[in-house]
Amino acid sequence: MKNRRALRLRKLLELVSSRELHTQDEVKDALIAEGWQVTQSSVSRDIAALHLSKERGIYVRPVRRSPLPGQGQGQLLTAILSESILDSAPAGDALIVLHTPPGEASRVGAAIDRLAFSEVVGTIAGDDTVFVAVQGSAAQKRFLAVLRKLEEDDDEPVPAP
Repeated sequence: MKNRRALRLRKLLELVSSRELHTQDEVKDALIAEGWQVTQSSVSRDIAALHLSKERGIYVRPVRRSPLPGQGQGQLLTAILSESILDSAPAGDALIVLHTPPGEASRVGAAIDRLAFSEVVGTIAGDDTVFVAVQGSAAQKRFLAVLRKLEEDDDEPVPAP
């Protein structure tokens, strides 16, 4: 995802968490009021990308997944990554910055730590940002490829290494 879109998605999650939005037009108007240039079709794509749903006619954030019968811990943890990472970007040769919805960074950092990717040295999580320290530029490229795969296909979690 482009960084600008990731910022817009974070704003949309913030809006959905802080006010009642009933229609895509209301979502569009709220984003426009916040300074975003959006169309109905971009709002529709954003709602789908964030897996927003409606409860009692109001858009809500997706419910966190819990393990299904027969679903392993690794599958659950990779599902957390595919649901919650909005954007990833390299920073230097040994760091990756991940953006998540507000309040999700700790959950993502913990999932990365528990999956014990060989490329990852450690994580530091804030509210909506995770810093992932990797072993070097080659490890950075490999881990970014894993994250891209998660973004492309969030229905089939990538197995942990």
